[in-house]
Amino acid sequence: MCIIVDANMFGEFKEPADENMEPVWHWLRKKNGKIAYSNTKKFEEEWERGGVTSLIKLLRQSGQLKEIQAREVEAKENELNRTGTIRSNDPHIIALAIIANVKVLVSNDRRLHEDFKDRNLVGGSVYQTKSHSRLLRKDTCP
Repeated sequence: MCIIVDANMFGEFKEPADENMEPVWHWLRKKNGKIAYSNTKKFEEEWERGGVTSLIKLLRQSGQLKEIQAREVEAKENELNRTGTIRSNDPHIIALAIIANVKVLVSNDRRLHEDFKDRNLVGGSVYQTKSHSRLLRKDTCP
């Protein structure tokens, strides 16, 4: 299984010892978890601004990063923007989730949660605290 980490969680995510991120890091290390990512301009900017670009390299080297082609994500993002079907300002995240078939989002953004949980879009679940660790299951992310 793959997850997507929203930029608003980078501060916590950078700290593997953070009580709410510890289950995520355990899942990444021990259960073959992966983070879905695309090198679109928006994702690159967010990861750089969040100070986690070096983390991308480590995740890539350890096989814990599932990279999705930017052109596919950007095409889906453009489609979402044209149709106006999402309420959040994160069409790139919804596009990545749809293209990569990701059903778990790590985020504190309530508007994004609405879009991510919408069955007409992603139909996924949101991880915010360690009480949501049940969402982190064995890897099914090819």
